[in-house]
Amino acid sequence: MKTLILISLFAGITASVHAQESNTEKFAKSHKESCAKQQAQIHAKMKDISAESFSEYCDCTTRQVITNLSSDQIKELNQSGGRPSWLRAAEQSASKACIKEGPAIRT
Repeated sequence: MKTLILISLFAGITASVHAQESNTEKFAKSHKESCAKQQAQIHAKMKDISAESFSEYCDCTTRQVITNLSSDQIKELNQSGGRPSWLRAAEQSASKACIKEGPAIRT
């Protein structure tokens, strides 16, 4: 009987972890695509810059956002598809952490 309970508990934990990973992967993909499109629009006046040009930056911001959000927040974002104010704050913080200072960046 104890073995059956332990197996059930392990299966439940495994399913929960898999669901969290799935939510995170879904959010990451969506966030990276959205970031690249947004950056391409912001920099549209600059010739020869495509959405792919922002791949490294968008990867970084996505990692930063995921690190700073709880699994419940990520799940909420995947279900609602909205952009709550707390997400914007997390994105702004991530952006500051990921911007590389250099001669090409002007403020």
